[in-house]
Amino acid sequence: MLASSREGGNAELLARRAAESLPPGTVTTWLRLDGYRDPPFRDLRHAPGGYPPLPPELRALADVTLAADEIVMVAPVYWYSLPSNAQGYLEHWSWWLRVPELRFRERMRGKVLSLITAHSTDEDDSVAEPLLLSLHLSAGYMAMRWRGALMGHGSAPGQVLGDARALEAARGFLARPVEDSEAQVA
Repeated sequence: MLASSREGGNAELLARRAAESLPPGTVTTWLRLDGYRDPPFRDLRHAPGGYPPLPPELRALADVTLAADEIVMVAPVYWYSLPSNAQGYLEHWSWWLRVPELRFRERMRGKVLSLITAHSTDEDDSVAEPLLLSLHLSAGYMAMRWRGALMGHGSAPGQVLGDARALEAARGFLARPVEDSEAQVA
């Protein structure tokens, strides 16, 4: 799930590098979340009538989500958190949980959630902790498994490609074992 407002941004470049190490034949779907901003999420859990039927675009996004074995959120750190389109995507999960025929919670159980991110602070990765924690807690809530985060550094376009530590970590990131969703955030 590409969540940057910049096409080809540092988080995306790092994710594409990580994907190069996937076994041959692995099916990957690169989905840009900017295309799914409408309708914006509205919490209608307690409104008379609840949620309306899903519009076709959101149904397609839910179907892609449910078809995946692993959801990889590719998101730069924006103001210490997720970009708005990634947050909107997660908020729509609240709607999908209330569409009985999707069986969303049941079908998400056991899937893997991971994060590939980049931020501009070279020495202080703590700026990404709120984003990391948000996704880790979401994995736990949905009984998903948490792979963890791959973090790179870069602000200017392409700068992450100079982060040797991140590029090395990218090689095996998507192949490493996943932890239980109840594990501590590292």
